[in-house]
Amino acid sequence: MSKPGILVLTAAGKTGLPIALQLLGEAFLVTAFVRQEDRRSERLKSKGADIVVGSLTDPGDMRRAMAGAQRAYFNAPTPMKEGTLKIASVFTAIAAEHKLESVVAMSQWLANPRHPSVHTRKVWLGDRLLALLPGTDVTAINVGFFVDNDMQSMVFTAQFGTLMLPYGAGRNAPPSNEDIAVVIAEILARPDGHTGQTYRPTGPKRLSPQDMAAIFSKIFGRKIRYVDAPLPIMAKVMQGMGFSDFVTAQTIEYYRDYQRNAFAVGAPTEVVRKITGRDPEDFETIARRYATTMPDVKRSLGTQLRLMG
Repeated sequence: MSKPGILVLTAAGKTGLPIALQLLGEAFLVTAFVRQEDRRSERLKSKGADIVVGSLTDPGDMRRAMAGAQRAYFNAPTPMKEGTLKIASVFTAIAAEHKLESVVAMSQWLANPRHPSVHTRKVWLGDRLLALLPGTDVTAINVGFFVDNDMQSMVFTAQFGTLMLPYGAGRNAPPSNEDIAVVIAEILARPDGHTGQTYRPTGPKRLSPQDMAAIFSKIFGRKIRYVDAPLPIMAKVMQGMGFSDFVTAQTIEYYRDYQRNAFAVGAPTEVVRKITGRDPEDFETIARRYATTMPDVKRSLGTQLRLMG
């Protein structure tokens, strides 16, 4: 008996790619929806995925991608765009046409209709749309603050010995992209018992910013100190890096959530262990992996001058 077809949205992304690869490794029929053909889509194609290139807001593209699928991973891409709700609307409409049997949807830990972030309010509305799908089993993944966000400052930290982030006194048990992906892939592969459930994968331990700095000190072999960055400075840095005003505004709201300790509430959870049978990765393991793969981590005057610029 052949295995069901599974559609993976954002299949070249930080969760979509490992989800698709795991399902392909289990001989599922995977359709990888990507924005463009590149080395990541070529990797998926070499593993047996059917590649569909298109726009998540185009009903025709979504219809092509969903043909033959019985299950799907739903995810609106990052950075957060104004089209989040449109993506959810298009996906829901086509999923209803195709009568998908199950969907695993990426949501947010803080999604609610009164959150100050426009993006988060749209995520909440998208969740409500998916819940209305007739005859489709929906499982929500409510992730908090990804560890990948912490790692985006690694090059600066490695070069200058400073972990500069606007976390205040907030704490978090951040999950890795890989742990999030393995949870989602497991539910897609074996959806029984997960219908209507909401899961929040986390890392194994709540950490303060100072705890993170101490781990970076261990990895880089020198003292790394945490400096609490003012939010206006972070906004200017993001704009200088080319982020849109919309993305910058949403991110600043999440930093405020972090400072209010919102991501520490209810963390850590047992989700990764219960669903996958293994413990979640700890912060040091994840950080060491990033340190070996990210460019410009090795200290150099040229990199320092570029970052200062």
